Amino acid sequence: MGIIEVKNLTKRFKDHVILDNVNLDIPENKILGIIGINGSGKTTLLKTIIGFYKVNRGEIFYRGKRINKVSRSMKKEFGYTSQDSSFYNKLTVKENMYYFGTLYGLSHKDVKNNTKEILQFVELEEVKNTLAQNLSGGMQRRLDLACSMIHKPRVLILDEPTEDLDPSLRRDIVNVIKKINKQGTTVIITSHLLEDVENLCDIIAVLHEHKVMHIGSVEDLRKLYGKQEEIHVEIESANYDRIIQFANLKDYEKEENKLIVYTAEAEKTLHMILHIIENDKERLVYADIRKPSLGEVFKALTKKK
Repeated sequence: MGIIEVKNLTKRFKDHVILDNVNLDIPENKILGIIGINGSGKTTLLKTIIGFYKVNRGEIFYRGKRINKVSRSMKKEFGYTSQDSSFYNKLTVKENMYYFGTLYGLSHKDVKNNTKEILQFVELEEVKNTLAQNLSGGMQRRLDLACSMIHKPRVLILDEPTEDLDPSLRRDIVNVIKKINKQGTTVIITSHLLEDVENLCDIIAVLHEHKVMHIGSVEDLRKLYGKQEEIHVEIESANYDRIIQFANLKDYEKEENKLIVYTAEAEKTLHMILHIIENDKERLVYADIRKPSLGEVFKALTKKK
């Protein structure tokens, strides 16, 4: 049994069904990623879990108790960061932390101690007296995280935490989230940036057509995809007919000027391909073995559906 269980959840707005009979078991101390196309209901699912939206049908349990029956004090075990910034631009970093601490009913002592500890943790201690509006984009995202952690929640729910950040800042936020999780916090995130999800999450739920279509690790999803390894080859002539013929390739595709081969015996197949290239005196541009990315797997799984 997970720390959070979603059972037969249906959520609709008037006659528009957003989530239909969704089931989800979220294990404690893990990072769960929820992925889906825009409009698939990712944000709605998060807001329903935290109690912002009421369910139309089904139940959500936290530590075995229905969310709507959970006491106010237990609800404080949740932290939430939305897609839009939750902090106040005209307050300093420290003032924002104090404000959110009072919202969670913390004592002045706890707010003070937690603020110092968390700002050090997210590396914002040196800018604690800076107005939030004057922070860089990456610092603002870390401030959002800090505000949602002021009460030291057991479950942290993050909606698109790396959106609109450049690759370097995205890596910074991913590393902060990993640090949070290592402290024993269960993390639930949504993201359309599948590279971040792949690098960050222990478990991934694919939300498609109002339901959780698949759930598991990246490796579990790759097994469903059925193409475990890819060989990427490019030769100068871009003529791959002889390679395909003499290597007896069955599952492949040509993409721009390269050949992609799907196989369960990548090393053996690549050795054969390189031997053919050498015999034909072709010039090899590059060759490597990869596992399919989460983006490729997601595209294939939702297309099959």
